[in-house]
Amino acid sequence: MNQRLRYAGILTFFLIVVLGVGFFVRETFFQKTEADSLSFDEQEATIRAIKQVSPAVVSINVFDIKETQIEHEDGSKTSKREKVAAGSGSGFLISSTGLIITNRHIVSGVSRDKGEFKIILNSGQQHYAQLIGIDPLHDLALLKIFDVNLPFVSLGDSSKLTVGTTVIAIGNSLGRYSNSATKGIISGLYRNIEASGNNGTTEDLRNVLQTDAEINLGNSGGPLIDLNGNVVAVNVAKDFGGTSVGFSIPINEVKPIIASARSNGRIIRARLGVRFLMITPEVAEARKTSRTTGALIIFSNKGEAAIT
Repeated sequence: MNQRLRYAGILTFFLIVVLGVGFFVRETFFQKTEADSLSFDEQEATIRAIKQVSPAVVSINVFDIKETQIEHEDGSKTSKREKVAAGSGSGFLISSTGLIITNRHIVSGVSRDKGEFKIILNSGQQHYAQLIGIDPLHDLALLKIFDVNLPFVSLGDSSKLTVGTTVIAIGNSLGRYSNSATKGIISGLYRNIEASGNNGTTEDLRNVLQTDAEINLGNSGGPLIDLNGNVVAVNVAKDFGGTSVGFSIPINEVKPIIASARSNGRIIRARLGVRFLMITPEVAEARKTSRTTGALIIFSNKGEAAIT
């Protein structure tokens, strides 16, 4: 009897061990399979999103026309026109008829009547674009090429973005590598930064998105997309004080200028016609104000008023 109990105990022990090992192997196998499946799904989504958007991403080369006066020995003068490269960047098509979103700082370095904007599509086709308008509020601009049946992007909803959302930046990196794609996440929301351009100008960027998807020189104006292939922001700047610290303008800030261009043929922003200037002793003297502190409220075409 004791021997039977001993055998039964040994059998039970081995059964528990076998079941435990089997359960461990099963759980490990399924966890690994599930992890591999999730990794594969994200890779597939990434590839699909890039393929979907890339045909609508364009490279922009900006040229300025310089005129120089040549004086000849006989006293006569002639003009010489020369096309000079003035910068490059990225953009993306938002309509099948050639409407392009890009950054204002890409196109504003040339005179409106003399500047030329050469657009190179992902297909290799080249067009010269017309400048539709510059946004006075954000670092945004609209260009137009004249063609039909062009690929264009779908716009997402940037209000639904959260820190940790996977995003992909696409653009003309360094002005040489068109349609380069980098991947990362949304690192922060509602950042306020001061950005400086190559020409020494500075600009305040408000409520921009921060991302660690690498935004290199030349990526400005290109799209930041989600894994569904929707554009959620426009790439605009990079902080060179760190690594992988880039910034993009939320697409919901872009939608009003798109609507304006479609309905009015140009960018129109409503404004109150009021601005303020902090009063310093120098301002007080120059403006002949009765106060030396406070703020000077300036009304368009209505004069000025000082307040404390």
